Amino acid sequence: MDIRDYPTGRIAAEAAFTSDFDLPGDLSVQQIAGLAEGDRPAMDGRPGMHHKYLPLRTDEALGVNQVGGRYLFDTWENAVAYGRFTDELELEPGVTFWNRPFFSHVDRHVWRVAGAHDLRPLASAHHVSRLERWAYPGQEGADRVLEGVWPAVLEESSAHGLASVWLLHQPDERQMGLLRVGTADSTSAKAAVHDALAALERLDAGEAGRAGGELGARKVFDRTSLNLSLWLPLSRKAGGAASSHPFAALYAGPQALQHSS
Repeated sequence: MDIRDYPTGRIAAEAAFTSDFDLPGDLSVQQIAGLAEGDRPAMDGRPGMHHKYLPLRTDEALGVNQVGGRYLFDTWENAVAYGRFTDELELEPGVTFWNRPFFSHVDRHVWRVAGAHDLRPLASAHHVSRLERWAYPGQEGADRVLEGVWPAVLEESSAHGLASVWLLHQPDERQMGLLRVGTADSTSAKAAVHDALAALERLDAGEAGRAGGELGARKVFDRTSLNLSLWLPLSRKAGGAASSHPFAALYAGPQALQHSS
């Protein structure tokens, strides 16, 4: 796949946007990928978007597909503007994006970025991801704590062979976040995908967790998922691929979803 303008190394992103929500459990993987790909042209041209992961985890007990978005933006202002844009967006006439009838349990956050770094090529190695969030009481100086621990978080992530790591901070909500991205040995074998998810789930929070302990934080969210698709606006602008579907060999490809307004 021709993915352009995503080198490894430090990502020049000041802010992030995360969302998590549920879709009906009877939707297939191909339909979910198709829904996201259908939405993408109306959404991935927003100012400052670096890239997006679409996470997918199926909760069989609850009968839902847990999805969302993990985005990086160049500036805080552009991330906030993206959140405002999605509040107002109507992809079906008269229905705003977050009020679509097939969305439920929507949870969204805009973050400051203490650090973000791609350790392996985005084009070939970003297959699974884990987002953890912690809430902490009202101590001052959380931003300094997280910025101070970032070099150790990055070093630790490299030692674990991870593909990417983001350390996030939401001062108004008094939350910190950690996104780690791993690699599957194969994206066409379910056993390899299962192993990649399990390996990422087994990792403790390490230096980020110790920073959370210093802040008196408690974990409020922890989800490990497939990266079902990636949005790649920098590549699209450079004449390369606009999106990537790492598991297309295992789950075919995006399939159109017929939804009602």
